[in-house]
Amino acid sequence: MRTFCGLTTDGMLEYLAVIYQLAEVNERVTTTAIAEAMYVSLPAASSMLKRLEDSGFAERSNVDGITLTPQGTLASLQLLRRHRLLEVFLIQIMGFTWDQVEAEAHRLEHSISQEFEERMDALCGYPTHCPHGDPIPRADGSLPTETLVAVPALEAGAQGILRRVASRDASVLRYLSQLKLEPGCHVHVVDVAPFNGPITLELRPQQSQPPHGPLLSAGHANGTQHNGTQHNSTHANGTHDHPVASSAAPASALSQNGHEAKPALTQILGAELAEKLFLVLQTPTQPTTASTSQSTVALAHTE
Repeated sequence: MRTFCGLTTDGMLEYLAVIYQLAEVNERVTTTAIAEAMYVSLPAASSMLKRLEDSGFAERSNVDGITLTPQGTLASLQLLRRHRLLEVFLIQIMGFTWDQVEAEAHRLEHSISQEFEERMDALCGYPTHCPHGDPIPRADGSLPTETLVAVPALEAGAQGILRRVASRDASVLRYLSQLKLEPGCHVHVVDVAPFNGPITLELRPQQSQPPHGPLLSAGHANGTQHNGTQHNSTHANGTHDHPVASSAAPASALSQNGHEAKPALTQILGAELAEKLFLVLQTPTQPTTASTSQSTVALAHTE
């Protein structure tokens, strides 16, 4: 197996990737959070963190918690790049669905060679995002910059493209497929109820190239095809896995090529589910809170 910044143990790499991902959504990463994410005991997590600290890949302090050094950051991004490329490959080439690829990519990421990774990247059309909308680190360890906004942070009238689904839970992904909430679809916020109440969205299946790459459509990303027929809209409360029928929104707009556009769907989401969805805004509408997700960015190289 090719090493990442000199690391040869899969376990150390897994910890680095988890620390990086926790730091994306938390101001301070703790040993407890790492242990929970790795499904290990606190003593086991503490022991591994000591190894990473001694090897120069991580640092610990009472103020900042656990942070990665530049070398640790680069190693984690190299592993994330391989994992996310594998997810795209498994969907485009192997025919898996987006709720299946997380586990399969995890099994394969430590086994393939650098040459396999490069050919996989080319075969998939050099994708920039994984099927769930996370950016794929470039070979040099940098990430594309992109500002995303969580759906609950938006006001009524905002619209954009669903770019990222912040969940790897297979049941959540399958449920979002039933709702036609797939990366690449156009989302219009119709209503936001106060006090963490339901959020009403109107959406259309994606019409343009999805974020996963030129060969992967949002429909393929979760194993479904959009055939242009009218679908029943559903009601989602963010806690149940079974859709409840409601009326579909009428659609009479024409697409850019003059043909009848695909019918819009109206979905009502609970806050718990809506907070997993991030949009690229198409209007200057500002979020009502500071709930934005910045796909980060420049990384220093280490020799």
